[in-house]
Order: sequence, then C-alpha cells, then structure tokens
Amino acid sequence: MPFKIRYQVNVDFVGPGAGPMEALSPSAGQMLPGGGATGQTKGVVGNPAIIPIVNGAGAGGTLTGGDITTLTNAMAADIAAQLNLPANLNLINGWPTGNP
Repeated sequence: MPFKIRYQVNVDFVGPGAGPMEALSPSAGQMLPGGGATGQTKGVVGNPAIIPIVNGAGAGGTLTGGDITTLTNAMAADIAAQLNLPANLNLINGWPTGNP
C-alpha cells in the first residue's frame, strides 16, 4: 500500500524581549503547537511536484521504520530547498533589521 506525507513549516521571528511562546492566546484562537508569533512568519508547504510516496515494506504493505525515514528525509530536503531559496532567505534575514 502506498503512503505519503503532508507537511507545513513556519519560520517565526521572535523579536527582542519575546519568548518562544509569545502570543499563545486561547482568546485569539491561535492555540498553535510551539507557541504563537508576534513577528513575521514565512510558511512553506510540501511541494506537490515531489511529494514523497512509499510502498509499505512491512508485512501486508504496512509501514516500517525505513519507510518513515524515507518520508521524513524527503520532507527535510524539500523544506531546506524551499527555505534556502534566495528570495525566502532574504525575506527572513531582513526581519531582525526591521524589514518586512
């Protein structure tokens, strides 16, 4: 049986004096795992052109540890490729100096 992985990653700027849980407010409806963000955020999602798919190598087509490693390594490579694009790096690296 084939399996795929879906993912979304956000890089949040944590400004001076703020902690990683800044803006985690139930009343704001954020309830985000890992905290909220008061600064800028850049998000990326899985590139649909390279969504990793594995056929379960276990008994009856079930997932194995190797399958999980294959999926998460492909995810990490995709996220790194997207965030390392010059446009994304320039955007993120501008936040500490006050650039949007």
